[in-house]
Amino acid sequence: MASTSVHPDEEYGSNDDIPVNTNHASSVQNDLPIVHITSYGYRRGPLQPAPDVIFDMRALPNPPKNVRTGQTGLSKQLREWLFSDDMVQKRFGEVRTTIQTRLDEAKADGEHEITIGVHCELGKHRSVSIVEELAKTRFEGWNVVVDHRDVHLKRSSQKDRSRRGQMENDGSE
Repeated sequence: MASTSVHPDEEYGSNDDIPVNTNHASSVQNDLPIVHITSYGYRRGPLQPAPDVIFDMRALPNPPKNVRTGQTGLSKQLREWLFSDDMVQKRFGEVRTTIQTRLDEAKADGEHEITIGVHCELGKHRSVSIVEELAKTRFEGWNVVVDHRDVHLKRSSQKDRSRRGQMENDGSE
């Protein structure tokens, strides 16, 4: 077997040989505009300030309990289950196209920051999955910043509390 000798300084080449990933924001400063994509739960209230574009994922199928128990949309297994559904793939394509159109308009108008909100009921499974997959999408000329507002919050919600309040009020009348 032949081997080649590489000078230690040439082993990895210069930093100029490494392409810069401009798709995701990093510690590298650049002048690219930013698209913020945030997942959240509808039940926990709207994003403040309101995003430029909002997508509702509540019509998508919710993963069955055995798939979503102990997992969120951050889980590759849950995302694979969700994206195996044709309806999810179709909706994802529509969302991606709408975002790209909005980014093209923003660039033409000289805007440097766009916010996108993606919600489902609790902000743990469907919206998080969609946002994670959007983060992998290449939006040429834009830094992508992802946030998941509600992914780690406990299930207890305003809806549950208001339902308990209604039951208490019904009993006292």
